[in-house]
Amino acid sequence: MVTETIKIAKGLSIASPWPALFIEKESMLIVSDLHLGLEDEQESKGIHIPTSIFPKIVNSVLTPVKDLGCNEVIILGDFKHEFGKPSEAEWYSVKKMIQSIREIGAEPSIVRGNHDNYIILILKEMNVKLFQPSLSINGYTLLHGHLELEEKEEKAKHVIMGHEHPSIAIKDDLGVKHRFKAFLNGKVGKRTITVLPSTSPLAYGSDINETLQKDLLSPILQKSPLDDLVPYVIEIGTVVKRFPRLCSL
Repeated sequence: MVTETIKIAKGLSIASPWPALFIEKESMLIVSDLHLGLEDEQESKGIHIPTSIFPKIVNSVLTPVKDLGCNEVIILGDFKHEFGKPSEAEWYSVKKMIQSIREIGAEPSIVRGNHDNYIILILKEMNVKLFQPSLSINGYTLLHGHLELEEKEEKAKHVIMGHEHPSIAIKDDLGVKHRFKAFLNGKVGKRTITVLPSTSPLAYGSDINETLQKDLLSPILQKSPLDDLVPYVIEIGTVVKRFPRLCSL
């Protein structure tokens, strides 16, 4: 499927049908929460996943990069999954992802997330830039979302973040609940906030329309009025659909 852009703010689009944003002026793709190694962690617990997840994650990043001609990829944290020192499988996956991005002519950079302990060992070896706690570029402040906003970030007019892994829960006529990953986008006070879904097919987070605000993962979202945020529900690789504002769900 050819990547299409869905404009959500001036100069900023969803790279549909992928869990990624596109900043046209910078020729930049933004993704978040790849959680490389999560599949192996599940295997270690005796949970066998029938199909390999890593190629799907790679495809979700490389396809829009190629289709949109991006020359830079920003990963908004949780590049890997294990909190501690990377396992061999994680080390391999992180290196392979970096190599794959570079092979198609783009350069990866990382904004540090809460799962990215020890990642600097890999990034230094491969000469990949690491930003912490945030990166400001072309009017956007890019961060993971697991920390309170610092003073300089409080002044940001548009925050782009991950961490929450937002999803929307919908019940069908039989009362069966279905969960869909989602982007969130909209005004929060004087600021615009855009939240990316996780890139990993295994990483579902908060059902944003059913979770109490105090129970959300991100301290930024815990303290923000969210009713006017618009979900863009995504079936990765298939479709992105705009839903009504959260206050209507």
